[in-house]
Amino acid sequence: MADALGLRVKELIKYYTAFDLAYRCYPAPDSNRKMIEIVDGFKNYLKDMMVGYENEEVLALLKQMDDVMLEKAVNKKRERNLEEETSTIYLREEEEFLKYVDMLDSDGQNFTSLFTRVDVHEYMDKMIVICEQLCNIKYNSNAEEDKVVVGFDDEIETLLDQLTGTSSTKQFQIISMIGMAGLGKTTLAKTLYNHELVEYMFDFRAWTCVSQSYQKKDLLLSILISFIGDLTDEYFEMSEQQLGERLYRKLKGCKYLVVLDDIWDCRVWNDLKMYFPDDKTGSRVLFTSRDIDVSLHVQSARPAHVLRLRNEVESWAIFEKKVFRMGICPMGFEEPGKVINRKCEGLPLAIVIAAGLLKNNLSVTWWEHIAASLRSFMLSDPRQYIDSLALSYNHLPPHLRPCFLFFGAFPEDYEVPVTKLIWLWIAQGFIHETGGRMLEDVAGDFLMNLIKRSLLMTPRIKGDGHIKTCRIHDLLHDFCLRKAEEENFLSNNYRYGMVSSMLCFPFDLGKFLQEGRSICIDLYRFLRILDVESILISLFPLDVVHLVNLRYLAIQAHDGSPHASISNLVNLQMLIIASRKNTVVPKTLWNMLNLRHLYIKSGENIMEDPSFLQVTEKDGPSVLASFQTLSQVSPRSCHNIFSRTPNLRKLGFYGPLISTLGDLNFPNLGSLVRLQKLKLLNTFSYPKPTRSCNPIMFPEKLRKLTLLNTGMDWNEMWTFAWLPNLEVLKLKFHSCIGEKWETGDAEFQKLKVLKLQDLEIKQWVCSRGNFPRLQRLLIHRCLKLDSVPMALGKIFTLEVIEVNGCSLSAYRSALNIHEEQESEGSGRCLLELMRWTYTCKSTPFGGSIF
Repeated sequence: MADALGLRVKELIKYYTAFDLAYRCYPAPDSNRKMIEIVDGFKNYLKDMMVGYENEEVLALLKQMDDVMLEKAVNKKRERNLEEETSTIYLREEEEFLKYVDMLDSDGQNFTSLFTRVDVHEYMDKMIVICEQLCNIKYNSNAEEDKVVVGFDDEIETLLDQLTGTSSTKQFQIISMIGMAGLGKTTLAKTLYNHELVEYMFDFRAWTCVSQSYQKKDLLLSILISFIGDLTDEYFEMSEQQLGERLYRKLKGCKYLVVLDDIWDCRVWNDLKMYFPDDKTGSRVLFTSRDIDVSLHVQSARPAHVLRLRNEVESWAIFEKKVFRMGICPMGFEEPGKVINRKCEGLPLAIVIAAGLLKNNLSVTWWEHIAASLRSFMLSDPRQYIDSLALSYNHLPPHLRPCFLFFGAFPEDYEVPVTKLIWLWIAQGFIHETGGRMLEDVAGDFLMNLIKRSLLMTPRIKGDGHIKTCRIHDLLHDFCLRKAEEENFLSNNYRYGMVSSMLCFPFDLGKFLQEGRSICIDLYRFLRILDVESILISLFPLDVVHLVNLRYLAIQAHDGSPHASISNLVNLQMLIIASRKNTVVPKTLWNMLNLRHLYIKSGENIMEDPSFLQVTEKDGPSVLASFQTLSQVSPRSCHNIFSRTPNLRKLGFYGPLISTLGDLNFPNLGSLVRLQKLKLLNTFSYPKPTRSCNPIMFPEKLRKLTLLNTGMDWNEMWTFAWLPNLEVLKLKFHSCIGEKWETGDAEFQKLKVLKLQDLEIKQWVCSRGNFPRLQRLLIHRCLKLDSVPMALGKIFTLEVIEVNGCSLSAYRSALNIHEEQESEGSGRCLLELMRWTYTCKSTPFGGSIF
């Protein structure tokens, strides 16, 4: 009934608008009378709708709807100084109003001229609010609300086809839907389950909710009840095996659909699958889960449907339907309503909670108040969401729980860089060695596990497709804080806080350093993490070297060179330095046997020669067996250090990398057998195109190579095709010079990602055989490039072409590749052109090379 009323209101609003526009152009006799008849018809519809509910409140609301228009007519009549005494208008309101409408007709005026545009909006808003109040009175006793499915039109169409379409296979299939808590998995599944086409196509349908704790017998009974109806006592006395056999016989030869809602463990399917016959009738099992691994273990016929967060338009549609029974938001409420909607971040559960705060108080002032303080209002009643989120947490294995709760240490909405997160987990001691694997690899698996369980969002993806940052929804963030307090996980002092709008950890220690105050060592003797990278100080703080339990240290200073006493931090694992001056790393660093990562963010930095270090060990010079990252170091200071870093994985040179003869030249990397990522940023200017080095100078396991300002001739690119494991090649500002790149016979056998950025290339000639396994092509700010080679569109593995800041012709050529693939029906290539622009600014030497 509310939906029908909503349609009438929408039609009335459309008619008001169309009538006003048409009358201004083509005045018609008696048109005002006709408009009044339409309004009267709407009011009569409302009165009929409220038959049986005619209490004082309802009668007052109906009277109020009349008074809105009558009051405006009275005021207008007084303004026109008509002959009749205006004091009598209220004696016979409707009669006087109709006389006034007749007068407007005779004058050739539209009765909507009673209202300015603002008046019309106010009138419509008041009318919508009155209709909502009437609906709430009539339907208040009906506690069961319709579930709102918005924004999943494509998913519904796809899933319906898989369930019922003629193109679908007749073999038995499992179809899975995956998504985080509160995203609408169950609602979508119910929409499909109750769809009229599904009801028609299947002989039997059954729905059962599995949840975390389940009994096999209860699930079998639940399914049988859906098929049979009321079960006799005989069924409840049967064993699991007997119930399963009865179910099998019931389904044998039939076309059936069974929905298993909220599966947490693949063991559920292992317990039940023997009772679902495959008679090639097109039977289906549909299940929902928060964990994508479940769909892999149950061997779904197709990839899982991973449900996304709603976009802003879809979220607003949900919001309107949850707040207003008619699904129409008055215009005066839209501004605060959309602020509230955006803060829900596309999570239907959050939208429903926000709607509950608003729907019973249709006051703009109240809405503005909620918009300003939404989070505090939503969290004031955690019962609305805690139970649902707690299920996900309780299902986590013990080793993942501290990793998840640690997100509570960050402010809400904070996007945590993945590399930083992994290092912090290791520093906190959450990660332990497993089977001799590096801690970073174990932590990476933990991160992917949390993502697969739909607990983390991944707002930013790197050019190579890997995750750059992650975060959690505000409701999950609040859950982390509550659970951390309950379990005494990290005290309030050990959370990130803001110092002069800068993030630091811990808050009070960051403030001391910013103010130049000394540190009370006893107070922080157990501190593992000191992250003051966002706070600029003058010098590397000497007091810090007494915090001997530190595992993670990140600072920003005008002069970030550590003192030789840095080696006192014997437990330090990660040292991150952002310095305005070039940094000198003391030779005592080579005594820090637990150091894993030295990440210097800018400049050409010097490593003191360890050969001058006094050796005290009986076995000779110290080897940093866990050392994996070394960035932004001058190649001139690295000739004697790599024998001490046999497990180095990531290396970045910043300095002169071109010899006087014009050849690419850097220290011998032969001992770095585990090096996977190498960045070469040259600072030496050579007047002619340079030459590459012999491919054997690169470690065999090298997977990622970045070149910047090396000035090589394009003809030298063939040398990198000889790197047997190269997967990512990034050619940045002035890495190659010349206007034409002909790849010739070079074959980059394993290359998956190719990035061209800030280059002068004009023409690119290649074939698909040059890049047989290419998946992502990224072209950024290559302003002279005429076109993207059409041959690249023939690469079967190509998934993404991203064109950003290039010429219009390059943009069009990429679009042609995409259109050609669509016409061939492959649909392989996802074209990303949304960030395409004609001009842009480039800062090739700004920031970190990592």
